[in-house]
Amino acid sequence: MSADEGRSEDEGSPPASEDEARAASSRSAAASSRGETRRAASSPKTLGLVAVGLWLVLTLLAGLARLGGNVGGIGEALGEDALLPAEHRLSDERPLALLRVDAEALEGANSKDTPGDRGGPGKAVAPDAGAALAEAGFAIEEALGEERVPYGPPKTEITRWLDAHALYLLPVDTHAALRERLSDERMLAQVQGLEARMSSPLFSVSGEQPRRDPLGLSVLTQREAGRLGHVGAQPGSAGPQIGPGGDLVNARGDRALVQLDSTRDPEVLEAELRAAVDALELPVEVEVLDPRRRAARGGELLARDGRAALTACFAALVVLLSLSLRRVIPVLALAACLGSAWLLAAALLDRLGLPLDLVGGALLIAVMGFACDAALRHGGARARRAGNDGEPPLRALADELSRDLWRGWLAVLIAATALTPLLLTPYPAWRRWALGWACACVCAALIMRVVLPALLGLVGDDMDWRRPGRRLVALPVPALLLVVAAIAAGVWGWQGLRYRPAVALPVPDAVVGAEAELAEHFYDPAMMVEVRSQAHADAAADPNAPEAFRTEAAAALDAASLDAAALASLVPNEARRIDSPASFVLPQGELEARRQALSTLALQERMAALEVLLEDQGLRVEAFAEFVRGAADIEELPSAQAALDGPLGPWIGGYLIGARLDTPPEAIEGPVELRTRVELRGEDGLPAVPIADARLAELPPLRGPAIAAMIDQRSFEDRLAIVLLASAWLLAFLAWVGSRSFPVAMAVALVAAASQGGVFLALRLLGLPIGPHLLPVLALVGAAAAMASARTATATLRDEPLVAWGLLLSGGCQALAGVALLTSAQPLWRELGLALAIGCALASGLAVFAAPGLAALLAKLRRGAPKAPPKSPGKSKPKSAKRPATKRARGEVDPPAGRDARDDPAPADDAQAEEPRDD
Repeated sequence: MSADEGRSEDEGSPPASEDEARAASSRSAAASSRGETRRAASSPKTLGLVAVGLWLVLTLLAGLARLGGNVGGIGEALGEDALLPAEHRLSDERPLALLRVDAEALEGANSKDTPGDRGGPGKAVAPDAGAALAEAGFAIEEALGEERVPYGPPKTEITRWLDAHALYLLPVDTHAALRERLSDERMLAQVQGLEARMSSPLFSVSGEQPRRDPLGLSVLTQREAGRLGHVGAQPGSAGPQIGPGGDLVNARGDRALVQLDSTRDPEVLEAELRAAVDALELPVEVEVLDPRRRAARGGELLARDGRAALTACFAALVVLLSLSLRRVIPVLALAACLGSAWLLAAALLDRLGLPLDLVGGALLIAVMGFACDAALRHGGARARRAGNDGEPPLRALADELSRDLWRGWLAVLIAATALTPLLLTPYPAWRRWALGWACACVCAALIMRVVLPALLGLVGDDMDWRRPGRRLVALPVPALLLVVAAIAAGVWGWQGLRYRPAVALPVPDAVVGAEAELAEHFYDPAMMVEVRSQAHADAAADPNAPEAFRTEAAAALDAASLDAAALASLVPNEARRIDSPASFVLPQGELEARRQALSTLALQERMAALEVLLEDQGLRVEAFAEFVRGAADIEELPSAQAALDGPLGPWIGGYLIGARLDTPPEAIEGPVELRTRVELRGEDGLPAVPIADARLAELPPLRGPAIAAMIDQRSFEDRLAIVLLASAWLLAFLAWVGSRSFPVAMAVALVAAASQGGVFLALRLLGLPIGPHLLPVLALVGAAAAMASARTATATLRDEPLVAWGLLLSGGCQALAGVALLTSAQPLWRELGLALAIGCALASGLAVFAAPGLAALLAKLRRGAPKAPPKSPGKSKPKSAKRPATKRARGEVDPPAGRDARDDPAPADDAQAEEPRDD
């Protein structure tokens, strides 16, 4: 057969059957569909690989940054003053040397030494504790030189100054009583009484000094001895005294405190001081108390406890998730994402300048507990949809975000904004953490919601619960009673809580160390406040200014004398003592007034009459010559410049800020100030006698932790109420935005308040204090309650099933973060962890048992009684057919009679409405 014939036969052959044509078309369409499916699946898989690769690179960089250092960054700073306002931080505290007499060694040395072998070459004579401390003080003075700053001037110099200006230092309102005491009758009676007392055998131990004050003029002053600092302490009192070398000696005489002005390393400084004391073979121990040393010691302990708490939290979360999921691959992936969230959140906080100190480290651990919610949140509907529809996880995520942002990320938004109300407080650390917490939560949520599903999609697994969902039972009346009871119990607990100021944050005893001896034997550093006096602008440069204003230091001292006079009114009720050299001088404006007032008393004639009386009573006039000469001479003024030019100058120079006495005027940069220290009465950083706001405004500006604590205590209840109300409003608003339901929003706010009330009740029953340190925990408890109750209330109003196990597991992860803090050696972390664990446990329970009933009750109250629609005459009402769930979920049907569409939450998508909820 030819080719042409074959072609003609083919062309003329009958066509193939229709079934074969349809089969071929179906095979071609199937092949094309498989190709499109492979192409569509390859793109999300590539995006998943990119996301996982980027995650691995960032995690590796964050891990290398912490390699060889502190994992998690906790403990790089102690941060005891993180909650104090900047204006009340005393950051320029000087190091101190604590001298301690070893009583056993002193007793042994005294028993072995004989009068003949004491005082050998190179050996100090120390028959008692006082002599040993004096010898040690002199040895330290020789070793350090100008690095040693005395607490008080030499006794002889300050005694001479006080005797020379005794009458000037008396207030003007005592001059009438002074005139009466200078009369002949009163002076005669005083001298006769003095003669009788001096003849008594107990006079030598009475501590009286008649040579300095034979007329008893010191009783005329209405000011306590504390106005002159430690110098004016009465002998034999329970307060510390100034020693022979200007150091502070406690009342028992077995400890001394040496003030230092050195920037050297505390270890080096302590070794040098010990060598100087040991060279004299004195039974005295030396220990340097330096703020840098305390911070370093506290940072080391905090870093160790932080590593332990983070490890415990991570291990507990992994164990809990393993017992819940019971699958290896999802748990391993979740553990890897949780560890990376830990590292990346710490790195992000470090870039934001937030130190993970005593208050910040606890919040980083809490982030881990709240981060698990983001992983558990996506585990149901999205994973099932991806498996059922053949849609890759990343595309499912993109579809969900494009459809309904709030539905997928509402819980993340609630957690991230949990600390936003802290912006309304004055505490610096909490204001910074309001932003830092949000960034850390968003970072963890991105890992859990983007990286985790991509990672599981690459290995062909998911986070499906594989548990049936159940509908929650709404019990309106029991739910209302439960919430009201919890709130009422919280109010009762709140009223009985003890306030703890921000300065008294508890730290381990190992951090405090020997600093506890300061409050016991000398003074409480937490109760020290200060005033910085500054000269008026250009006062020292004014050519017409008096002599006392010719130097910056003299002008500052003169201004400080006015402040010291005003502060003297605090002694003895509010303050124990005022430590300032300005107490020994008078302001320039008052000197002339005092001179004129004293000139009317005829002091020279009166002193001459006193000499005659002393001689008539058989007393040696020469013994009282210094008093007589100082009282008669009113031309020697106790001015600021005279004090600086005299022997008191070096001691006063230790109180100057911004310059020294020998600093040339052209080398001075900025203002010269003089520091006045005030020791308030109280304990644990809280004044025993609060200073009223009106009086505080009249005094010179006091600054210090105790002042900040006093101010904060007065307004803390208001601040706490503002934080709680702002938190409730924010949580309710976010719940309404996500659900478009007023009953859901109100149920969220009420459950959050009830959970916080349970925390207040627990704190009172356990005897724990409340203060600024608990504000973030209360806010986090409210957020945990809102995340859980929003889900249960929404599911109840929609009549949807809910996987309650996922809800309880999310709350359990949050409570486990608190349990991890509870196991720490840090006292503050234990308190925060206990409150967080109790609050999160209550939040989960109330969300399951109370939130559905509250939402149903509020929805019923908002709708009111149902009204039957009017019937048309002659027509029967058609029977309504059952509406499909998908149509109602799209919002395409009207609500039943008697219901308001505003009471229902926002509609869900089809896939999520037809399946149980995991959250």
